[in-house]
Amino acid sequence: METLRRLFVSSSISPTSPADDRTDGEKPASMTPPRMSTILELPNEIIHQILWHLEPLTLLKLRATCRSLQTHAENDLLWSKLVHDNLPVRQASPSPHKSWRELYKSYHPYWFLPRHKLWFADKATAGIGLAGQLIIARYDHRFGTIEAYRLVADFEHGQHTAHPWEWDSDVLIHNFTPRVRLFLDNPVIRLDRDSFSPGPRLLQEISMQSRGHQRAYGIRSGLFLTTSIPPESRDPTMSLWPPKIIPATNRVRNDSPSMFKGDGHKPQRLDQVCETAFRMRKWTEYRGLAIREPIRMGEDVLTFSTLPPECYTPTKDKPYQGIWVGDYAGHGCEFLLLLQTAATGGRSVLAENGQLIQTEVPLDETTVEDEDPPGCSGRLEAIKLTGDPNVPRGEYTWISDDIGKRGLIRIADEQIFKGSRIVRSWGHIAANGFRDDRYMESQLILISHDRLAQYWLDFGHIAFYSRVDIDDYLSTENA
Repeated sequence: METLRRLFVSSSISPTSPADDRTDGEKPASMTPPRMSTILELPNEIIHQILWHLEPLTLLKLRATCRSLQTHAENDLLWSKLVHDNLPVRQASPSPHKSWRELYKSYHPYWFLPRHKLWFADKATAGIGLAGQLIIARYDHRFGTIEAYRLVADFEHGQHTAHPWEWDSDVLIHNFTPRVRLFLDNPVIRLDRDSFSPGPRLLQEISMQSRGHQRAYGIRSGLFLTTSIPPESRDPTMSLWPPKIIPATNRVRNDSPSMFKGDGHKPQRLDQVCETAFRMRKWTEYRGLAIREPIRMGEDVLTFSTLPPECYTPTKDKPYQGIWVGDYAGHGCEFLLLLQTAATGGRSVLAENGQLIQTEVPLDETTVEDEDPPGCSGRLEAIKLTGDPNVPRGEYTWISDDIGKRGLIRIADEQIFKGSRIVRSWGHIAANGFRDDRYMESQLILISHDRLAQYWLDFGHIAFYSRVDIDDYLSTENA
């Protein structure tokens, strides 16, 4: 409010008596009272430009000051901007809502869902914590709703075949043509104008309406807000989401003996709302003629987090970073986050326990004759956003210390990978339940900025990875 006050009010003092008639220490004979210049004296266009830069709550406070500012603050162009600040896809009108202001009010404070669009969870569903899930949140102008659906991938029918590698006939190359789509049969989240109960929304758990088989089997869910854990309050034993290896603006708790039922786990004020995470409560509800009250069983809480866009947006210097989908054979398709960072200058070596340790000895300088090709430098880390019973979500699936000349093995001359750079990498494997996890030597094949392959040496096969463009799934026109 102090910033607002400085913007809107200025004062000036004009003495009326000449200064040369006074001696030191004398006060002026008279002084005009300060004149206050208010925002209302400015042209309407300037007032609008000032209000254009205000936050929603500041705009509402300004609206309550007087009738003139109320009229300015209710200008629907201002609220159109506030809505579109949260929507990657521009909307032609606020319909079915009467105005942009009504639309914004309807879903406050949940506009962060479509703004961040990409969300990943610590669990696939209640009680299943290794697989996780990836969802896309968007605004559907046809119904005036905020919805989120699971992003899923599977193999095209008859396309998951294998053939020998020309370079080594003992190695099988698995063909990979993934079909990535939104699972539209049942939304994970669906907010409409009737979703909220009367009263403050910060502590509410919003009931989600299930469809299809989930409704038939009594599967219920509720959406609620959370608060972040400041770095100074984090304990090494505290279970946080997302894991440390995944970049995040905030981290939140994802384990609670009370299933996060206390108000202490929820924001008490608007400034306490964590806009990069939220929670979903899931349970199964049994009803029957002989049951007076529904029986609630199998309750669990899923925690969702988002990613900073700069971590998954490719750039000229980091062309490989982004969201990818990979082939994990019997486990199906899994989604990955690829991070491209500066090389450490050292080399990972395999310890006796199968884990990687970073050496302090620089890589062999004799292999570096000139600069790396553009974009072909640095370290690549592939982190699972969805996982399987062996290596779960939130864990590395493979790492390449340096995709530049220091990590280069050869340039492929066989037809299928002709011209591709093949670099050293490490694959992460484990027994069922993520037991006895270890790393094994592997080779990463850089086919293009949108296509990679990993040669798992001990397994004797090559698996492919394809880039996923999240923006392809934001439009509702083809839904």
